Amino acid sequence: MKKLTTASVIFLGLLGGIGFAQQAAAHDQAGGLSSLSGPGATDFYEITCANDAATGTPTNRLFFKIRDVTPGGNLVGMTVVKGVGVPTNGAATTTVDNSGNDSGYSADAEIKGGNGVYNVLVWHTGVASNESYTFQYHCDNGSVHTATSIKRVSNQ
Repeated sequence: MKKLTTASVIFLGLLGGIGFAQQAAAHDQAGGLSSLSGPGATDFYEITCANDAATGTPTNRLFFKIRDVTPGGNLVGMTVVKGVGVPTNGAATTTVDNSGNDSGYSADAEIKGGNGVYNVLVWHTGVASNESYTFQYHCDNGSVHTATSIKRVSNQ
């Protein structure tokens, strides 16, 4: 068996730290849709992207994906809309988790809308039922994670 040198241990530690930093860059938001709100239940959030506080680097995009954590037939999806500063036909994007109650997320999605408020709608398909979800999101410029905040506007 080969011995690990000090340099190898330091390199592996740095490599692990870089992986952790990338994972920590995303934010998680958990929520649920109530059957009492009917089949059209929709949660509404506002995600605000701003310049990075340390470097002043502006946001280029909002990245997001969603995971349905409830077993059953309904699918959970999210639609994100940015009305200002977005190229034609780039102002709204939808992504859907095609299978519930697993560890997989929907396809990655993004809107390249720069700094400002992004409107997020989380919804489900089918009949009224209780559905739980979690979604990941973050603002960045392609290489730097920029300031990101979220506010729940409506919880159905």
